[in-house]
Amino acid sequence: KLDGDTPVVRAIPYGIQHILAMFVANLAPILIVGAAAGLADDQLGMLVQSAMLIAGIGTLIQLFPLWRVGSGLPIVMGISFTFVTVLVGIAATYGYNVAIGAIIVGGIIEGVLGLFAKYWRRIISPIVAAVVVTSIGFSLLGVGASSFGGGSGAADFGSPQNLLLGTISLVSCLVFQVLAKGKTKQLSVLFGLVIGYACAVGAGAVYFSGFQSMFALPQLMPFTPEFNLGAIVSVTLIFLVSATETIGDTSALTMVGLNREVKEKELSGSIACDGFVSSLSACFGCLPI
Repeated sequence: KLDGDTPVVRAIPYGIQHILAMFVANLAPILIVGAAAGLADDQLGMLVQSAMLIAGIGTLIQLFPLWRVGSGLPIVMGISFTFVTVLVGIAATYGYNVAIGAIIVGGIIEGVLGLFAKYWRRIISPIVAAVVVTSIGFSLLGVGASSFGGGSGAADFGSPQNLLLGTISLVSCLVFQVLAKGKTKQLSVLFGLVIGYACAVGAGAVYFSGFQSMFALPQLMPFTPEFNLGAIVSVTLIFLVSATETIGDTSALTMVGLNREVKEKELSGSIACDGFVSSLSACFGCLPI
């Protein structure tokens, strides 16, 4: 049920599982693009903070729409890998400020297209949406493999300790999935993360030296946007790909989760949220969602 009654005792562990599972994936695009742009460590830390904040804002707007922005569906938003390649090129060539300007403009364009989705969505056939979503999914396999070895560029990449910790986490997930009963099986990721992290702490592979302060306010417009036509066109084209992905994700959610076709209002609001919140993300110096 869309508005089913989920007990807090169940909602909390599922929510925690999501945050832990998405954490690295939500931050990896920031670190990749930021490295290409030559950003300092303190700037990357600020963008990591903004990434988590924007993911939460985007998810809440999907759940509880503002006007016609948001689907009213349980769609979870996060920083998108779809834009990484083009933004790496833009940031390395023109600078991070140009990338921010392109994201602001491209997000607004996708948001406006979302508001008028009923006039053009039929152009995007289910097969096209399926291919886009599947392609993006396959493109993330390399990210998982890199993380398993210790993270891209790690000095000890592929070391026995890294591979052992990754294997322990993976096996823990699989064993929990096999032995657990009913809906509890869906907490296998949380179980694997807890076991793997505990082992990592015991092996001395977790470093707490980076915690200098526990609270800081996010910065609005930490980078002054610069507008380059070529960069804007490139990023806008990827926003159109993102809109196609959103169509596939939203349709799959209603068909599989709710056993019905997606409504025009839901689809339009989902795409609008994708675009407009991406522009808001850029205002905090962050990447599209």
